[in-house]
Amino acid sequence: MERVDLVCLGDSIVYGYGVSPRYAWPYLASKTLGINILNKGENGDTADGMNVRFMKDVVWNHPKDVFVMAGANDILMGIPQAHTRESMDMIIGKALTAGIEPMVGIPLQVDGAMLKDCWYSFLGIDETMALFSGYREWLLNYCECRKIPYVDFQKKFPEYLAGKGISRAFQDGVHPTREGYAVMAEIFCDTYRKIKGVCG
Repeated sequence: MERVDLVCLGDSIVYGYGVSPRYAWPYLASKTLGINILNKGENGDTADGMNVRFMKDVVWNHPKDVFVMAGANDILMGIPQAHTRESMDMIIGKALTAGIEPMVGIPLQVDGAMLKDCWYSFLGIDETMALFSGYREWLLNYCECRKIPYVDFQKKFPEYLAGKGISRAFQDGVHPTREGYAVMAEIFCDTYRKIKGVCG
């Protein structure tokens, strides 16, 4: 069996909702980096759900590294942030205990204008966007305190889009388009190389 270099644990944004598997960003990243990435994204999953399936989806696959991106559905579903943070901390703890190096993904900010027309949230648009921003700040602080590497999709996504002149990168305000997933793959690869100290 081929050695798994990295498991990507996440929700629909990791899974690649709305596009075929070969356009999901983990698959694109695996081709660019030349490593074996196992996509364990599940549509609609929460941080708690990922914590529950961590052993089966991550540990039993014996990867060297695990990338975890959770929390977006928690916000959209109105799950208390304290619960999300606890679940994330448990996931990181399980990875470290298993000798697997964790890497955290900071979820994309939603597109408020599109979200208003295309997506249902338990909260208002402004409050939803504020929670995504606040969750980013918590993750940044958590990762810095724990010395956990991270990929800041929330910050870099609009920067990369602007640099490429891409104006529409979401299907519905939450899920990226095919172009959007390609940009996510590029962000991941650029950050991964810096974390691992390898040249492109």
